[in-house]
Amino acid sequence: MPSNSLDREKQILDYLHENRSASIQKLAEVFGVSNMTIHRDLNKLAETGQVVKKHGGAVLLSAGSKVQEETSICAMCSKPVSQRTVFIVKLDNGKELRACCAHCGLMLQSRSPNAWQSLTADYLHGHMISVGQAFYLIGSELNICCVPSVLAFGSKPDAEKFQKGFGGRLFNMEQTLKHLSGMTHMHSSM
Repeated sequence: MPSNSLDREKQILDYLHENRSASIQKLAEVFGVSNMTIHRDLNKLAETGQVVKKHGGAVLLSAGSKVQEETSICAMCSKPVSQRTVFIVKLDNGKELRACCAHCGLMLQSRSPNAWQSLTADYLHGHMISVGQAFYLIGSELNICCVPSVLAFGSKPDAEKFQKGFGGRLFNMEQTLKHLSGMTHMHSSM
């Protein structure tokens, strides 16, 4: 096993290259050191941008990896983008803009004249859905990101069940855009 922290850091990187991610507990077992030692090693690797620390572990940061998607910044409000609420606007030049939530995503889409496709995560199930077919719950008691909270659902019955527990108003995409646009005009005239 590595005798010093620099050797161990290199071997941690090698391990992550092979496995893509690992828990602190697993790395401690593999390298025969304490969880705290691995925690310190991962802090050093994270500071140099080689890994991203996640709750209880780390993932390798490499070009085109899912890690970059998970740690991307919202193109609208600059908050971190979560896979749970991601909104993706695909442009006709092949680029993708990511938003932290449906609120920012719909605003971003409406301001991007060269947008040709948009997808968002179904809040309950996590799979990607077309934004035009989604149902949006606005202003529920669950504020996960931006205000007003806009949560996307793939089915109306799911959205209605969620609405019963958390309140809010249910809209289709066009109604949601009008609602958000009206709020923007209200705020700019104040």
